[in-house]
Amino acid sequence: MKVGFFSSLPVVLLVCLVQQVVATSTIFIKESNTTFALNLSPDSDDVNFYMAVPDLYQYTGIGFGATMANSLMFLVYANNDRNGVTLSPRLSTGNTEPVFYPAAEIILHEGTRAFDHTLYVNATCRGCRSWEGGSIEVNNPGHPMIFGLGITHVRGSDDKDMPLRRHMGYGVFSMDMVKATTPGGVGVPKINATDGAVLPKVINEDHGDRAATAHGVVFAIVALVAAPFDSLVAGALRKWPTLHMITATVYFALVIGALVPGINISKQYIMTQKMQTGHQVLGLLTVVMMFGMVIWGIALVFIRKLAKKRGQEPPERSALMGRMHAYIGWLIWLLFLINNGLGLKLADQGNTFILGYAVLAGAVVIFMIPIYWLVWRCTRPRRDKEEDNYQLNTIYNHDQQHGHNMYQ
Repeated sequence: MKVGFFSSLPVVLLVCLVQQVVATSTIFIKESNTTFALNLSPDSDDVNFYMAVPDLYQYTGIGFGATMANSLMFLVYANNDRNGVTLSPRLSTGNTEPVFYPAAEIILHEGTRAFDHTLYVNATCRGCRSWEGGSIEVNNPGHPMIFGLGITHVRGSDDKDMPLRRHMGYGVFSMDMVKATTPGGVGVPKINATDGAVLPKVINEDHGDRAATAHGVVFAIVALVAAPFDSLVAGALRKWPTLHMITATVYFALVIGALVPGINISKQYIMTQKMQTGHQVLGLLTVVMMFGMVIWGIALVFIRKLAKKRGQEPPERSALMGRMHAYIGWLIWLLFLINNGLGLKLADQGNTFILGYAVLAGAVVIFMIPIYWLVWRCTRPRRDKEEDNYQLNTIYNHDQQHGHNMYQ
């Protein structure tokens, strides 16, 4: 009897281990080759979990809740040298970048490693049954869960507060918390299998932030097309100021059209929510300068029309105001060109893409400089004539006001 008992002991232990593993809730997401297993200890508020995810994504995240709002998430990504794992607990207030949650005490267990392009995490989150704004419903057999995948082919990081790019895929599923509530932790669950969880939909592909795309594309049109064309019209077609008013209106409308989605994007990311990055500060400053130039241009038109209505030449200072209006317009164009590059850097675009924009922007500037010079040369006689007429009219009006007549 004793021999039979001890000979069957390994089998009994194996069965116990299998039961322990099966008693956890496990989800396998085929589209992203992701395994997530969950265990809730019945005698504590600890959350034990296991994750196996590919290392090609910027991050793989699993969260508790039906939406991102007030969800506790576990984000996994490769470390800086891509030979280890970084686990970052985070909270989200909505459809915004999740914030690192330092109150979550994470303990990494044996088996947490990076191997063969896969990140393995075996961890415990101490006291994580509840958090600010949410909690795990331990008696819910269909607890809502979410997951998200970052973009692919990015560098790793040791920083648990690493800035995140918008997810490229996301989805929802449910897990049986009753089944997950057993003693002993998670261990290594059965890979590529789902038990105690339901995945109703495949991953929803996120084709990118359309607002960010619109913001970047429209500002590129502003800097590379609208701004130089408006300056060209203002200089070459001075006899028809209405044309400049039309191009300037389109130019300003494009700027506002690009600014609005940019402000909305800023609310989604931690780095940009306080509007303190170089791209945001320079961008807002440039838009304010442009708004001032619009008011300035309207004032110039009003002054000149009023003088014409009275049969007078515009005041002398209006010519200086016109030249300053043109010079500041060129400065605004230059600032837009520079700020677009800062925006690409802030968006974490690749160096090749940024270099390509720099070459294109430089080519536009080099192309426009000789054109502006030709316009200046061709319009110089007309400007000199206008200045001579202005001086003659000024002398004539001065003599009339003082009762003098050179022909008497």
